[in-house]
Parts: sequence; C-alpha cells; structure tokens
Amino acid sequence: MNLLIHTDCRSYEGAKPCEFHKRDGRLCEGCADYDPIKVRIVIVKLAAVGDVLRTTSILPALKRKYPGAEITWITKSNAAPLLKDNPHIDRVLVTERSYLEYLHNEKFHLGICLDADPQSATIHSIAHCIERRGFVCDEAGRVQPIDERAHGWWLMGLNDEKKKANRRTYQEIMYEICGLDLPTAPPQLTLSGASEEFAKRFLEKNVSLKASKKIIGVNTGGGGRWQYKKWTFEGYVRFIEIMKERHPQVGLVMVGGPEEVELNQRIKHAVGDKVVDAGCDNSLGDFAAIINTFDVFLTSDSLGMHMGVALGKPTVVLVGPTSPWELDVFGKGDILYSDIDCLVCYLSRCDKVVTCMNTLQPEYVAAKVERHM
Repeated sequence: MNLLIHTDCRSYEGAKPCEFHKRDGRLCEGCADYDPIKVRIVIVKLAAVGDVLRTTSILPALKRKYPGAEITWITKSNAAPLLKDNPHIDRVLVTERSYLEYLHNEKFHLGICLDADPQSATIHSIAHCIERRGFVCDEAGRVQPIDERAHGWWLMGLNDEKKKANRRTYQEIMYEICGLDLPTAPPQLTLSGASEEFAKRFLEKNVSLKASKKIIGVNTGGGGRWQYKKWTFEGYVRFIEIMKERHPQVGLVMVGGPEEVELNQRIKHAVGDKVVDAGCDNSLGDFAAIINTFDVFLTSDSLGMHMGVALGKPTVVLVGPTSPWELDVFGKGDILYSDIDCLVCYLSRCDKVVTCMNTLQPEYVAAKVERHM
C-alpha cells in the first residue's frame, strides 16, 4: 500500500510521525490540518540579544505579505531562547551548532540580513536565496547594502552625524529595508509555562508584592558596551525613595543582569526594604516573566526595554548615548532623554561632569512613571 505523504506540510517531521498522526492516527490524505509551505524565508540576525528581540517586530508583517511562509531564523545561542515558542518562527538555527549544512543544501525564496557586520552578511551570502533584503558580503569579505532601501541604514552605521539626524524608529527602518507595509508591530515574545510558573512563585515568596496595589519594576541593566546606558546610582536610589514616599502601597522590584550585581547590592543597601531585589542571574525566560508581573516598568535602552514593550507593559525608558528617536514603546510609556548637546554620541565611555544621565532628575522620572499608574 502506497501512502500519500505531504512532505511540503508544515507539520512534516521527516523521521517520525507528525503531531496529528500521533494524536489520533490520521493519515496525510484528507487531513484537515494539512498546511502546505508556499514561501521559504531565512532571517539572519546575530547581534545583541535586545536587537534580536526588537527585530521580531517584522514577523507579523512578513506573515501577512507572504501567506504560507516558513521562517527560519539564524542567530547566536544566547539569543535563541527569546525565539523559542514564537508562533511566527518555524525553525531556529544557532551559529555555535550545525547550521551551515542546511544553508548549503536548501533554497529560500527570500533572505533577510539586517546587520551590516561581516559574519551576518557572509552567512546571508552563503544561503541560496532567490531574493535578498539588507546586507551581503562581497568576495573580499566587505559588507555591502543590497539596494537603496538598506543604503541609509548602512550610512547611519558609518557616519555619526547621519545617525544623530535620524528621526525614524528602528522598526520603521527595518520595515522599509524588508519592503513591508506600515504600521509597525511591537516585538514578539512568548513566555513559556515554566517561566510563568517561576514568576508566580516569585510573587508568592515576596508577600509584600502580593499585597501591593501595583508593582513598579526598575531595571538597572544596560550591558557593558556603553557606560551611560545605565542611570546613576543616586538616580535609582532617589527614584525608589520618592515612589515609596508618594505611594506606600506600591511595590517596587529591582532587576538587572550579571553586570549589575554590585550596583544592585549598593542600591539595596541604600534603600533597604523599600525595594525587592529580583536578582541578576535570571534566565532570559524568567527575566521576561518577572517583567510581566509589573504594572509599570522603568528601564534603560536595553533588552529589558524590548521585553517590556513586547509584553505590552507601560515602559518608561531612560536614554543616553544611543538614539531615543529609534525607540518605540508603541503608545504605552515614555522615552526620556536629556537636552544635552552631546546626546546620541554612541561613545562607550564619557569623562564629562555633566552627562546625559545625571541630568535626568529623579523627580522628573517619577512624574513620568506616575502618569502610567
């Protein structure tokens, strides 16, 4: 007996029965859940974890433009957990494990690389794609924009004045490069059941939070690339004190990453039980789940910010050396920045006395957070 097997179905596994056959024994022929793949898309996005998350904004528009699309995303292993369980993504390949053999064998209708860095652009160049968007590498290993749509973003990466003059959001620029229709969508993030359970246990363990009318999250994380992505120690301490003075029934939770351990210990020592320290060693999924418990979220321009926006939280963002105009909270929150002349410098270190961060006053920041309470 010859069985009909739909090898073009999204549920086809190759070496084992599909989920529907395992569930009820059904055969391919006449299956009501047969979902043929019509367009194959590969996305190469390796950069910082926060950049990977904010780039997921293109996924809903890609699915609308290319019905029946199968999407493969190539990234680094540290960002892969953010893409897991995303309903728009069919397969995640990581550069630290096997992936090149797939690229050498497979053909894609569309390839997308939105980073003008040599590794990403080279991976994109290796992939067999009928059409391409973004960046490739030439035979000398030099990154090149594919067309005019990518040319402006490429120049912004090479010229500080063009970067500073830009007033379009990152998502708007990426949509243009990909040839997608506006409006832009927020980043896409799916929490796992295990991470949601972790956040539930976190709230149960911290009884004061369960009794709070609202929870405000304070993310001190900003990575190590830019010194003044993070607010000042004095700023964080005074903000927490102001919020507790004005709103004693509100719970405050402090989060950060591995590079904020010392800073968060100092803040906790200064404010005592005014804030709950959620730690700096949470997995990406657990970090996102903790953010999901917040009613309002104060953060720097960081991974935490993109998580808050993806989860639909009112997010107040403190911005220093990076561009505030590239950021978007999609109508939920505020983007705060100083009017200092050297804003958007993209300098990793700064020796100025008056800076983009110490000019953001705690009273001003507290008032902005209160707007979303």
